[in-house]
Amino acid sequence: MNALIDRSKGNGLTKKITLVTRAYNERAIALYEKLGFQQEGIFRQDSYDGERYYDSLSMALFL
Repeated sequence: MNALIDRSKGNGLTKKITLVTRAYNERAIALYEKLGFQQEGIFRQDSYDGERYYDSLSMALFL
């Protein structure tokens, strides 16, 4: 992940990296926040696993 961020910073084109994770995935969210990502918004009932719907969380890192 750090290599992707470093490469994106160095290319002169990328200004923002975005990602989406399930809103309940606290470990992933903590990792992304440690890397500098900020929460941007929640997509309610965005994904379905065959049994139930889950909210998704959008996060972004501004370079």
